[in-house]
Amino acid sequence: MEPHLYYAIILLGTAAAVFKFFLYPAFFSPLAKIPNAHWSCSFSPFWIFWMKWTKQENSRIYKLHLEKGSTIRLSPSLVSVNSYEGLKKIYHGGFPKPEFYFNGFAVYGTDNLFTIKDNQTHAAHKKALSSCFSKSSVMSSQTARGASRDILFNRVLPLIYKASTEDKPIEVMDLTYSYLLDTFVQWQFGRSLASNLVEDEKERRFYLDGFLGVAEYTFWQYHFPRLVAMLQKVGFYLIPKSALNAFEGVEKWNLEKCDQAQQLLASGKQLTVDDQPVAFEPALKGMSEVHAKPQMYPKRLPLASDMFSLNSGAFETSGNTSTYLLYELSRRPEWQTKLREELLSLSQPLKHIPGKSVEIEDITNPQDIDKLPVLQAVLMETLRLWPSVPGGQPRVVPRPCTLGGYHNIPAGTTVQSYASVLHRMPDIFAEPLEWKPERWLDSSPEQLALMRKWFWGFGSGGRMCLGIHFAYYSIKFFFASIYSNFTTTIHDHGDMEASDGYLAGPIGHRLELKFHLLE
Repeated sequence: MEPHLYYAIILLGTAAAVFKFFLYPAFFSPLAKIPNAHWSCSFSPFWIFWMKWTKQENSRIYKLHLEKGSTIRLSPSLVSVNSYEGLKKIYHGGFPKPEFYFNGFAVYGTDNLFTIKDNQTHAAHKKALSSCFSKSSVMSSQTARGASRDILFNRVLPLIYKASTEDKPIEVMDLTYSYLLDTFVQWQFGRSLASNLVEDEKERRFYLDGFLGVAEYTFWQYHFPRLVAMLQKVGFYLIPKSALNAFEGVEKWNLEKCDQAQQLLASGKQLTVDDQPVAFEPALKGMSEVHAKPQMYPKRLPLASDMFSLNSGAFETSGNTSTYLLYELSRRPEWQTKLREELLSLSQPLKHIPGKSVEIEDITNPQDIDKLPVLQAVLMETLRLWPSVPGGQPRVVPRPCTLGGYHNIPAGTTVQSYASVLHRMPDIFAEPLEWKPERWLDSSPEQLALMRKWFWGFGSGGRMCLGIHFAYYSIKFFFASIYSNFTTTIHDHGDMEASDGYLAGPIGHRLELKFHLLE
């Protein structure tokens, strides 16, 4: 080949690459009209990866939306949308999920309800799981009430009472995690297969340390899973091997629960209300075969993946919310008083009598607790200010569309909204960085309707959190029982600022409270 022809080919190739990777995305792409979060975002994902790595993403994007408007370009093919119209179009419009969810939340190497990309597949899969999660099913579930009796009234309250009489503080973040996991697992698999993290310190440390130990390494798993896997093959671990092994122990724990529940159902024994595996049974019947041999039932791992996704979500997100609600109430005795007055007005108050075991008929009707306006207000305000999933919820544009006034957004573009941004818009939520439950009690009907439209504590659309009603149920019972019997004050705590990531809890992961018995 002639030298000049060789150089011409190199020059043309270079020019084509420059146009494709720099000039087109920066100047000719339909996304080029959208304001950039950073000057490099039109041709490089480096800025957004740097924000994630340095844990600045949510806070920085909030400020950028205030400065630049409702639609911002975060990388060549990633757009943040912060408007109700955009939210409705993306999350109610059937935009599928990207690989991000599988990378971060699939277990046993298989999909679950949370990670499935395609909405049609998700809808069909959801049928096998959703019936027991409806509000009417949760509220009327005797199995759920039995779990509340066993864990909240016969374990948690006696533990708190003992600490109050001894004037000893309790670290409540692990306590709320333990209470919520134990309550959900008992409802999920039945009383005979329940966990007991509240009382069993060994099981608590095994599960919580094993589950949470990988949390600081999620950047690599979420965004570079192939790199993680490739390096592991040559003995280099971006996620420490000890953390991976501990997490695998929790996966095994969950799989054993599934195997035992399947055999319990396959045995044909008449089960009591307490022993009903409420969440597992319909999933097994919808996805597999009840009477299969041990560990031989079809779709064993996909079913276990669903169960893992449900119980881990039930404790972590609701646990972070509960921790922040305890923190906010413990700093504000006036709101404790308002809540207590409301709780004591119940026809059947949740009074703890030391040494007396509580039966299901002693437990207040959950519908009565659900209707309490002050309890609802303090919970809604905590979910608003401290969303447990503050990070971007990515979706993929299925066909060219208009978003935020920008036309012809290309198919394949990733678009996302952030609860941490939606919940802090000053024109929707006055004084957005302040915890003000009164906004949910005193606002006009029009303002309440507007706030509820922008509230995104559990997502929205067909892919919103399946466990929303169980979360409300278990959290409300917890706070109703605590503040019917005790007041709380802060003894000590770590850094209570929320970690900046997809999921969020207090950075310091420690809140010690003292509980004071009401006279």
